[in-house]
Amino acid sequence: MGEVTKGMYGQQARMTVALLAVLGTQVGWCFVRDTIKNLNPSTDCKDINAVREAVLRAMCVKAAPHIDLDEKLKQFAIFLLHRDGFDDVARWHSGEAKDVLADPYWAVNEVEALTSSKYHWYTHGLPMWPLPHQALPNTTVTKLPSLKKKKKSVDWPNYGLATPIYFASNAWRNQEWSLEEFFQQKKKSSPFKSHKDFHKLAKEVVTSVDGSKVESYSEWPFFKYSLVPMVKSMVERNKGLCPDELYVYLRVTPCYPSEAAHLTCAQAALHARTLLTHASCRSTDVIVGYTQNYNKDAL
Repeated sequence: MGEVTKGMYGQQARMTVALLAVLGTQVGWCFVRDTIKNLNPSTDCKDINAVREAVLRAMCVKAAPHIDLDEKLKQFAIFLLHRDGFDDVARWHSGEAKDVLADPYWAVNEVEALTSSKYHWYTHGLPMWPLPHQALPNTTVTKLPSLKKKKKSVDWPNYGLATPIYFASNAWRNQEWSLEEFFQQKKKSSPFKSHKDFHKLAKEVVTSVDGSKVESYSEWPFFKYSLVPMVKSMVERNKGLCPDELYVYLRVTPCYPSEAAHLTCAQAALHARTLLTHASCRSTDVIVGYTQNYNKDAL
């Protein structure tokens, strides 16, 4: 079992969220990408006190410009597969997916107004990256079994980021209804590699999440659908070597205020450990860092 290490700021270094409004107007409580509200990496990622804090800080700095947050939406996570345990520099690899961190206008939880109802859904289908049928190419075969193409090995990124799936506003209407309207709207000119498969996956994710507990949801869906293929891809790139570490950074630790921190806060790390075992990388350490404890002021 790998070591699970948790990092946190001291009370004297509580973060303040610097919200930046750029290029546009607010739509309900959500924002299309014409209006950007981001954390300020220079202040919000400054004082992480944990083992290997340099890597955790670099992760926070990379993620902050790509998350739309406000006074209600405060949680996000980023995870990174790190090859060399002696290296304190975070290494970023996008694989065959879009290099989203290089796009200053890309946000993982960007939303858009739906054409018919004017309600909203996530521009990328779900507020997670990467996901199958979204940012990565699919392996396709012909209809004739005798002419099947050789299965393609996809080069996955070594990092991912996400926010919870928020359902708090009337602007969303019923979340499943809004999701269905979004995928119907995109059907003829879908940006997804496999519209049908990703639609099915998004529906499964939405119906499995408890919308009243999204802030403290520990088993984040992007772990379930992305981590194992990411690990396998990294092992292939490194000629059979597993990553030394999996870093997970959460802005707010996913705990209920009334629950014991050592039980609930460890759930994300324990879930990651199980998935690493499925990917045949039992030796990979899991290091979890966060900025604030879950409490009424943080969320």
